[in-house]
Amino acid sequence: MSITLIRDISDTSSYWGASWVFGCFPDVHIVCDAPIGCYNLLGMAVTDYTDALPHMANLTPTSIREEDVITGTAKALIRTIDDLRTMGMLEGKHLLVVSTAESEMISADHAQLVKQIDPEARFFWSQSLEQDEWVGRERALVFAWEQYGKPFVASDVQPRPRTVNIIGPTLGCFNAPSDLYELKRLITGIGAEINLVYPYEGSIATTPKLAEAAVSVVMYREFGQGLAEALGRPYLFAPFGVFGTTAFLRELGQLLGIEPERVEAFINHEKRTTLQPVWDLWRGPQSDWFATVDCAIVAARSYADGLRSFLGDELGMKIAWISGRPRRDDEPDNIEIRKRLHTKAPAFVFGSINEKIYLAEANARGTHYIPATFP
Repeated sequence: MSITLIRDISDTSSYWGASWVFGCFPDVHIVCDAPIGCYNLLGMAVTDYTDALPHMANLTPTSIREEDVITGTAKALIRTIDDLRTMGMLEGKHLLVVSTAESEMISADHAQLVKQIDPEARFFWSQSLEQDEWVGRERALVFAWEQYGKPFVASDVQPRPRTVNIIGPTLGCFNAPSDLYELKRLITGIGAEINLVYPYEGSIATTPKLAEAAVSVVMYREFGQGLAEALGRPYLFAPFGVFGTTAFLRELGQLLGIEPERVEAFINHEKRTTLQPVWDLWRGPQSDWFATVDCAIVAARSYADGLRSFLGDELGMKIAWISGRPRRDDEPDNIEIRKRLHTKAPAFVFGSINEKIYLAEANARGTHYIPATFP
């Protein structure tokens, strides 16, 4: 049996991805069946990679101990829930228990126990040992809809005209606040109305409201499509680049029945305002610069493909190579990325802290590093 070395793993587990979905809901309290360290890293240290106060005050670990590994984590789970009730932290909250790699290794499936403790509580088997954060987010979104949304939607509900769901972001998504602000601006700019931003600005109570939108926009290609399909309404992916955004606005306007003249008026206004600096650079005497520099891109799939389209296809910059997340088979892994940056670093590298470290190792002072993903 051959052993494959994996260097600097870039993706977290599905337990993290699921927790970043459920953690958005203010009316949920998550109990993760985990040792204290696996809670601390997710819940307090790196949710958005800042030194701010904890982002996930609604996450509590069972604090698995050595004896729990031998006898099972049921007692630890019951103890944790009783403590939360005593402190009043479950008042007005939906209880949700999430498995972790550690609890799954000892087969701590608490689906039946959780129902005995609280018939309204739910157990989410995260499959942390076998799935990554992107699959975890996808499954958690569909789980939330199936458990807290779909059963409470009236059979005769009709979508409200010109309303749009935005599916995504979750906690732990790179540049999410800026991405969300821009997407909202584009949608409302053509005369549409935001129905719900889910899960980022949603809750368990508002989950049934997802059925009221006429169209959904999936913010990132890494996750969210499963929920959009489950809603049974038309959906689009958020755009990236000039041509992609123009086509997106026109298609969204058509799906919502918005007058083409109104959509075109907004597009023309964007060309004279938002796009003017890029237009001046691309059409000015310095435009030759784009074709003479190269760059490499390491980012989540939306940013990887989007930057390649915008910088390469639209502006003419040479793309040396890309590696997206989730990574495709023909894209370099971290070992190969490190080797390429040590051998010949391009003028610009969009990436994570991993790529910044590799550039520092190679003393690549002529390369400009631009953050484009976590970690």
